Amino acid sequence: MFKLAMNSLFRKCQSSNFTQVNTGYGGVRVRHSKKYLLGVMLALAQPLLTSCSIFDQNTSGSDLDSRLREQTQNVVALSFEPKGQAGLDRLKQDRTQEFCSTQRAFKGVASAENALDPQSPQNNSISQLTEQLRLENLALIQQPKDSNYVGDFKRGELIAQDGRGKTWTDPQGSANGGNCYNCHRLSKNEISYGTLGPSLYQYGKLRGISSLDVYLNKVKEGASDPLIQYTWGVLMNSKAYDLCTVMPRFGVTFNASAHEQNSPILTQEQIKDLMSLLLDPRSPVND
Repeated sequence: MFKLAMNSLFRKCQSSNFTQVNTGYGGVRVRHSKKYLLGVMLALAQPLLTSCSIFDQNTSGSDLDSRLREQTQNVVALSFEPKGQAGLDRLKQDRTQEFCSTQRAFKGVASAENALDPQSPQNNSISQLTEQLRLENLALIQQPKDSNYVGDFKRGELIAQDGRGKTWTDPQGSANGGNCYNCHRLSKNEISYGTLGPSLYQYGKLRGISSLDVYLNKVKEGASDPLIQYTWGVLMNSKAYDLCTVMPRFGVTFNASAHEQNSPILTQEQIKDLMSLLLDPRSPVND
């Protein structure tokens, strides 16, 4: 049925003519080209096509349709233009992103036999690669240069509320926000927050920080304290703990380029302030 639907769409587009369109932000271009239109259709159908391709791989042993993936990437590349600090290098996936994009499709069509058999060669290879990539992300986490893991929870609240940063309209080198409330609840007084991530309200209190003395002692033992190390690690690079999480890698970058625009989203000082927001018993998070 899917093939019949796609064939119908292809026949329709073969007789269509398109001209260049400028949408402003992002500078999307639609070429006067049947080939380009086909590429757009392939991009729109990519999730389903990827699932079909992986299903074929599971049932017949064939590889993923590399040509389709290349066409999709070309369409994406043609749909954007560099502007300000937002360069086209952002469209290039690293190993972790490529793996997770593939696995999201794979999980939906994995055969029942492989899903129930953790010893299957396919599941073993996926598990090994998952752990390898997780360790690569873990190795990117840097400890604070001054060995101090906390800052000011009041500044941390401002960072959590701030969703600006890294767009082409932001001045080069300007401070970025964490946009934490977009995915998490952090305080009881916040009336607008996202639910994509777990609630972080009373994050420190629920994990044993019952007083200022307990908090200060944990901070003092930060290099060996499990809660301090875990919280710092997740804020620096969440993919070291949950490889395919949608949470941004705030404190690290895989891009080897020395260009300033490829610097981490947040600085170590900003992450320290978020640490205080989450752990300090005086913070609105632990109210």
